[in-house]
Amino acid sequence: MHAPSRNRYSATVRWAHWLTVLAVVAAYLLVELGDDDEHGGSTGLAMQGHYLAGLLVLGLLVVRVLGMALGPRPPIVPAPGHLSELAARITHLALYLFLLAQPVLGILAVNYAGESVTLPWSGTPLPALVHADPGAREFVEELHESLGEIFYWVIGLHVAAALWHHFVKGDNTLRRML
Repeated sequence: MHAPSRNRYSATVRWAHWLTVLAVVAAYLLVELGDDDEHGGSTGLAMQGHYLAGLLVLGLLVVRVLGMALGPRPPIVPAPGHLSELAARITHLALYLFLLAQPVLGILAVNYAGESVTLPWSGTPLPALVHADPGAREFVEELHESLGEIFYWVIGLHVAAALWHHFVKGDNTLRRML
């Protein structure tokens, strides 16, 4: 195995990034499928998939943060201006906060409903973080949904910025994650 290139993130960070993209897309699609009453019995299965995708997002976040903290951060060439760098830092911080908050809020919503999130491969329920509370469940579910909508806009901003850097600025911002 060879050392990571100085102009790209480590393979671990890149894989965790793209697997997170797939997990977020899966979570979105599965919750949309789970909300559709026309699917009858498949609704529960879709929501279990949504929970699993959320847990995967949370696990991959740990891998990404550790990978970013322990590995080199390849420079953007040519270097961006200070405002671009500040905007990127704020956007990335927001993305990481959403990647943490959304799965935690999802787990809380399930727990406030008096249920457990179960690991599908083992059938083992995760310990409940809180006790059942219908009022809190409703509030947390609404917060989870509202933040989810904002999260999609921030993701869109992130994608638009990566494409702008690649096609307009001509720098290596996007290529560092490929």
